[in-house]
Amino acid sequence: MKALGLLEVYSFTTAVTAADICAKSGGVKVIAFDRNRPKSADAPAPLVMVVKIEGDVADVRAAIDAGKQYAEEQGKYIVSHIIPRPGETVEKMAYLMDINKDKFNKVLPKSFLGVKDVALPDSKCVGLLEVEGLVASIEGLDAMVKAADVRIIHTEKRLGGRLVTLVVTGKVDAC
Repeated sequence: MKALGLLEVYSFTTAVTAADICAKSGGVKVIAFDRNRPKSADAPAPLVMVVKIEGDVADVRAAIDAGKQYAEEQGKYIVSHIIPRPGETVEKMAYLMDINKDKFNKVLPKSFLGVKDVALPDSKCVGLLEVEGLVASIEGLDAMVKAADVRIIHTEKRLGGRLVTLVVTGKVDAC
C-alpha cells in the first residue's frame, strides 16, 4: 500500500456518499468502513463512520480533500488523515470491515485484504434512505418500492441506536 487515507464523518449515508466522491476523484480504491458511536449525545448523528481508501499519496490526498469538502458541507466532518507507506500491521488493520451483515448481504467479508472489486448486480445507481426508527424505515422502504423499480440490497440497523439506513439499487431515474 502506497498510502492510506482515513476520513471520519457522522452518519452512514454521509460516509457512503463521501466514499463515492473519493472513489470518483480517481486513482484510489475504497477498501473498508469502520463505525463507532460518538461520545457526546450532542453529536449531529448517533454514528461515527471512517472511510478507508488506498492509492498513491497524491491521489489519496485529493480524494480525501474531495470527501472532506462534501462532509463539511453536510456539517458531518470530524477528522481526516493520510498515512504514506503504512506499516504492515496498519495495512492489515486498514482492510478490516465493520459493516452489519444482514439477510440481504451475506457475502460481505470481514476483511477486504486480497478481495477484488465487489460489483452490484445489474445496477446503475445506489439509493440510501437514513431515518430515525425502524417503523419509519419500513414505511420509507414501502414507499420506495411502490414508487419505483428498485430493490433493497442492504440495511444498517445498528447505527448508534436510533438510525436505520436502507440501501436500494436500480436505474438512476428509479433511485
